Amino acid sequence: MRNIILFIAFLSLSDCFSQDLELRATPFIKSKIIYKDSTSEKGFLKFASSIFSPRLKKEEGGKSRKINYKLIDKIITNPETENERVFQYLYHNQSKFRVFVELIYSDVLSIYASLGNNLNLFYSDFNRQSAREIMNRLRIGRESGLSESRVKLVDTLQLPNKKIKVLPLGYAYFYHIGSLDYSAMKVKPRYYLLKEGTTKLYLAESNERFLIKAAELISDCTLIINELEQQNIDLEDLPRFIEYYKNICLENSSDEN
Repeated sequence: MRNIILFIAFLSLSDCFSQDLELRATPFIKSKIIYKDSTSEKGFLKFASSIFSPRLKKEEGGKSRKINYKLIDKIITNPETENERVFQYLYHNQSKFRVFVELIYSDVLSIYASLGNNLNLFYSDFNRQSAREIMNRLRIGRESGLSESRVKLVDTLQLPNKKIKVLPLGYAYFYHIGSLDYSAMKVKPRYYLLKEGTTKLYLAESNERFLIKAAELISDCTLIINELEQQNIDLEDLPRFIEYYKNICLENSSDEN
């Protein structure tokens, strides 16, 4: 352990390495990639420096190759297991660029999530501290004499189908002072809505901003627009918003037809 600490310290101080040196976990994960031409392939997927530079190898120990992310429709990690997760590159209403998101709930209005650091979203089941962060933790613990605990951060979302979705957000370290815990990291995911049959995400935000930024998403339902304007429903409660859209907007649309 002492040798590892000395090695990390050497890397952190060496002029041969940037001060932003990262030794973050970016392992290959068993995955299935579905392409936009409907073909697919299985293997082990990895992202190193960028979420837009995926590398795939067919088998463990094999040679990896770079894949053009623009050709990818879906990435399914740990396919056909209870830990299966689905990721996509989608356009959204806040920018002209694609965002890397995870599918949380699939319906007429589906829910997607993103993090400020896209790599942390894909690798949220792993501890991705950099060498500098590890050294800072060790220093704080040594100087303060406080005991340290590691916890896995999650965000819990109740879905319209009454199920609970637990979204992993990575890890944080706590230093114990009496009965109080102090976290070194706070993470808040951003949630988006995607209407069935479309390819553009809409950020779930305040009613006022949503009515402006996502006008085309709800333009076919004046009832839900009125409810948002009067603050009777809001995007903080996504399950209720989706159920309202399905039960009121879609039913009225069916009656008119």
